[in-house]
Amino acid sequence: MVLLSEKVRMRVYEVLPGFEGWLGSENAKNHMKGLVRRVREFRSLLSEENIERLTESDLRKIITSLFASNIWANKDYVVNRILANKDIDALRSELKKLLYGGGSFSERYDNFTKNVKGLGPAALTEILAFFNPLEYGIWNEKSRKALEFLGLGDELQTRRYRITGLQYERFNQALKEIYAEIKPVFRKLGMVEEAMDLLFVDVFLYYICEEVLRSEEVLRKPAIPEDEDYDFDHDEIVEKLVELGNGLGFEAESEKLIARGARVDVVWRARIANLGIVSYVFEVHRGGSIDSLILNLQRARNDPTVQKLVVVANTRELKRIGEEISSLSEDFRKSIAYMEAKDVEKAYDLLKELNTIIGKLELVKSS
Repeated sequence: MVLLSEKVRMRVYEVLPGFEGWLGSENAKNHMKGLVRRVREFRSLLSEENIERLTESDLRKIITSLFASNIWANKDYVVNRILANKDIDALRSELKKLLYGGGSFSERYDNFTKNVKGLGPAALTEILAFFNPLEYGIWNEKSRKALEFLGLGDELQTRRYRITGLQYERFNQALKEIYAEIKPVFRKLGMVEEAMDLLFVDVFLYYICEEVLRSEEVLRKPAIPEDEDYDFDHDEIVEKLVELGNGLGFEAESEKLIARGARVDVVWRARIANLGIVSYVFEVHRGGSIDSLILNLQRARNDPTVQKLVVVANTRELKRIGEEISSLSEDFRKSIAYMEAKDVEKAYDLLKELNTIIGKLELVKSS
C-alpha cells in the first residue's frame, strides 16, 4: 500500500533543506535528546515484564510527561480524570491488552478507546509512539495540519479528531513512507541509530506546522474559517469544551446524563459557597434535527442546578436554531446562549498559550 503520491513527495523535498538547517539548532538538539529519554523511560515502564507492576505513580509519570498534557498547569488533573473512570488495576489490564494482546492491533486500539475514558487521541497515540516509535506515530493537531499541508488531508482524513484503529494504521503507514523520504537527513546528522523512525517524522511534521506554516501563513487557522457554513469535528469541539471548563476551574464532563431523557455533550459544574452547585450545559450541533436538539435542551432544564444552556454550532446553524427557538416561551429563550464553534477553537488556543506562560512559573507542581 503506497499512500504518498509524487506530488506529496515533491512537497516533502521542498521542505527538507530548511528542516535540515533547523535540526542543527540548539533547541532542536535538546528536543531530540528529550525524545530519546522518553522512549527509554516508556519502553521500561511499559515492557511486558514491568507492565504487570505498573503503579499509579508510574501512570502519573507517563501522563504528565506527554506533550498532550502541556495545556495544563496542574497536569495531575489529566491523571485524576482517567482514574475517575478506571482504577489502576483495570487500567493496567487495558494497557496490557492494547500493547500485548491477541488479535489485530486495530481491534485492540478500538477496544481500548471504548473502554478507557479521559485519554484523548493525541495522548494515547503519543504513549504508543514513545512505546514503539518504529510502528506508531502521534495523531495530534500539529501533525494533522502538517499532513494537510503536504497534500494528505483527504487521504488520511486529517480534519477528524478521533480516528479508528484502521484509520490509525493507515496514518502510521503514511508516516513510514514519509520517513523513507526524510531518513537521509537524519543519517547525515548521525541520528538513525536511535531507531525512532515515526518520532523523527513527528519532529518533521512539527517543523512544518510551527515554522513553515507560520512563515508562509498557509493554512494557519484551518479550523477557524470565515464562511458561515464552515465545518468542524464534533468530538474535537466537545473535548475542547471539557478542557476549557476544567481550565477555568469547573468540573467538566462530556456525555453526561443530566436529567431524565437528557444526555448532553458537556456540563460545567461549580460549587459556589452557600449557593450550592451551578451547572452550564453545552450542546454541540453539527447538523441533524433541530427539534431533537431543542427537546434535549428542554429536558436538561429540569435539572434545577442548570443556569444556562449553550448551543455550539457554525454561524448558519446558529441562525437556524435561533429562528426555531424564537417562537418558544420567553423563559426558555432567556435560558439559551449561542456560541460559535470557531470561538471554542480560539478560546482553547488562548488557554494553551496562557497555561504555557503560567507553567514556566512552576506555581503548581505535579505530585
